[in-house]
Amino acid sequence: MVDLYGEYLLPGSIYSLIRTNPQEANEFYNTNLGEVINWIPLIIICIGCGLIYSILKCTRQIKSIILLITLIIPFGYVTYKMVGHYHHTITLRYYVNNRIWNRPPYNSIYQSIQTYKEIQKRNAVEHTKDIDFGAKPMTDINKKQVYIVAIGESLRYDNLSLNGKYARSTTPRLEALENLVLFDDYYSQACLTMYSIPQLVTRATPDNYELNFAERSIVEPFREAGFSTYAVVSQTNLLSYETYLTNGVDSLIIVPNIVKNGEIISGDKTIVHIIDSLTHKNDRLFIITQFYGNHSFFTNYESEFDIYQPNSNNQGASRDSILLTNAYDNSILYTDYILSSIIDIINMPDVISGFMFMSDHGEDICGDGAGHGGNCTPLKTEYHVPFIFWWSENYAQLFPEKVAMAKAHKKAKINGDCIFYSVCDMADIQLDSLYNEPTWSVLSSHFKEHTRLILVPDGVTTISPD
Repeated sequence: MVDLYGEYLLPGSIYSLIRTNPQEANEFYNTNLGEVINWIPLIIICIGCGLIYSILKCTRQIKSIILLITLIIPFGYVTYKMVGHYHHTITLRYYVNNRIWNRPPYNSIYQSIQTYKEIQKRNAVEHTKDIDFGAKPMTDINKKQVYIVAIGESLRYDNLSLNGKYARSTTPRLEALENLVLFDDYYSQACLTMYSIPQLVTRATPDNYELNFAERSIVEPFREAGFSTYAVVSQTNLLSYETYLTNGVDSLIIVPNIVKNGEIISGDKTIVHIIDSLTHKNDRLFIITQFYGNHSFFTNYESEFDIYQPNSNNQGASRDSILLTNAYDNSILYTDYILSSIIDIINMPDVISGFMFMSDHGEDICGDGAGHGGNCTPLKTEYHVPFIFWWSENYAQLFPEKVAMAKAHKKAKINGDCIFYSVCDMADIQLDSLYNEPTWSVLSSHFKEHTRLILVPDGVTTISPD
C-alpha cells in the first residue's frame, strides 16, 4: 500500500487481500509486475531467514538475530519509502489519527488486530439478527409484482451518456427507455466495496456502520411482506461470500465468471437469464443482484461491444489512461446492455414492476489502475455514481405520486443511506416506526436532503464531500 499507492495500510486493505481471488491477483501482477520485482530480494531474504531459522541447528541467540533481521528488513524498506520517497506527505494526505501505531510500517500489527476484530464481528453476526422490521404492504395488489435492486461495480456517473453531458454514446439502450430517472447528484457512502455494499443493503450509515452487523438486510422487509426473495450475484462480488448480508433469502444463487478464448461463457449475462427464469416462476418477487460490472481493468464485455479502440485489452500490457478509458467505456456499453435486458424482462403486461440500480463506488481512471479502494481523500469520480430508477406503466398507474417524487428529486443531493428506505418505498412497504425514515426515501413527498458522509477505509473515520 505504501510502496505502490502511497497509502496507509487499513483494515479494508487487509480484508480485501484475505478475500481476493485469482482473477484480481492476476490483474494486480499484470499491472504492477515492475514494482513487485523490487520486492523479490526482500522476499528471498525473508524466506531464507525462515529456512535457516527452522532447519539449521542454531543457538537461541543466533535464531533471535535471524528473527530480528526478518522483521527489520521489510520495516526498514517501508520506512525508507516513507522518509526518502514520500517525504512525510502521506501523513498529511489522509484523515487518520497520527498515533505512531497508525503510521506505516508499524501499523501492520495494529491494523491486523483491527481486521481480526472485524472478522469476528462477521462471524458472530448471526446471533444478533433476530429483529423484525414490522414490514407490511400498504396497498392490496392482486397483480403480479416484481421488484429488483441491482448493484454495479466501479461505475462512475461521468462516463454515462445518460447524464446528457458525456460526448460518447455509452448508454444508448437506457436512453431509449421511457419511465426512467437518473439521479444526478447521488454519492456512494464509501469508495471501497467492503464498506459500501453493507450500507446499501442495510440501514447502516457512515456514522453508524456497526448497524449492518445488528440488523438484517433489505431482504427482510420483503420477506415479511410476503415476497419470494432471491440474491443472484457474481462469484467474485461481496454478496457471494458475505452471506450474512443476504441471510433470509429463499435462495442465494452465485454465478461464476468464466471466460474462454476471450468469450464470456458465464457472467453478468448469465445473471440476466436467471432473473428471466425467476420472473416467470414467481408472482410476488424481490431480487437483489450484484454484477461483476466495470471492475478494473475493464475486461468485462463481449466482442460486439469492443467499440472504442485502441484500448488496454487489445494493446498488450499498455496501461495508459486513454487506453483504459476506451476499455472502460466499452464495459459501460456492456453494462447498458445488461441493465436494459433486465428491464425488458420485467416490463411485462399486467405486471407491477420497479427497478433500482446503483454502483457501489466510482473509478478514477489512471494508468496504474488504482482508481479506488484505499484512498482516504477520494476524488469525486470515486464516489459520484449513478443511481437509476425505472418503473413500468402499470406501476405508474398504481403509484403516480411515487413516480412524480422520483422526477422531482432528480437533482436532489442524495446519499447511499437513502437506498434501503427508497427500495422499501418502491414496493409500497411500510416499516415499523422504530425503523422507518420517510425523509430518506427519494420516492416520498417527505424526502429531505441531509448531510452526506463517506466512510473511509479505516472503517471508522467519516468525511463530508460537500
